[in-house]
Amino acid sequence: MEQKEWTTVPVLPCKAIGETLAFWENLGFAITYRQDRPYQYGVVERNGHQLHFVRVKGAEAGYTGCLMMVHNVEQTHADFSRALKTKLGKVPNTGIPRISRLRPGQSRFTITDVSENAVIVIQIGEKDQVEYEDADPASLTPLQKAISLALRLRDFKEDFPAALKVLDMAIRKMDDGESEYDRARAAEIRQSVADLMG
Repeated sequence: MEQKEWTTVPVLPCKAIGETLAFWENLGFAITYRQDRPYQYGVVERNGHQLHFVRVKGAEAGYTGCLMMVHNVEQTHADFSRALKTKLGKVPNTGIPRISRLRPGQSRFTITDVSENAVIVIQIGEKDQVEYEDADPASLTPLQKAISLALRLRDFKEDFPAALKVLDMAIRKMDDGESEYDRARAAEIRQSVADLMG
């Protein structure tokens, strides 16, 4: 890894160092450091990306995570999905651990490990932000705005119940001014969210 004058290394909490390191090793990361005493600490690395973990005793569950910037998000997702299928017999899209689905044109996905850390893998130079921020222009219909918000909730926050609620409300209130295309798109996205919720 290239040495820089300053390096910031986020340390993610874990429930058990062995189980956490094994999960990331299954995804093709190499364990580069592990200690069990006086406290559990470990490091994995792949393609110059390091993830550091420390066992936090008695820590309450809460959101922790970090970003991982990659040049080819589709290939990275395919590699991680293949590794999970090989090691676990399936690609887990729900529960713990899981990897979020990557839809065509999407430039990010999330891996949630066995300690519930969320590592968001993002395409370098992503264009998602521009597309997802299009939810605000006055030119959009109410259903189009709801679709855009639901996509943000589904893809960026993985808040599937909120995405479902937004779409259900918009579908209930939609009028004859909404196009057949947008109606079909809303139904398709709603189904994808329902599938993710099991």
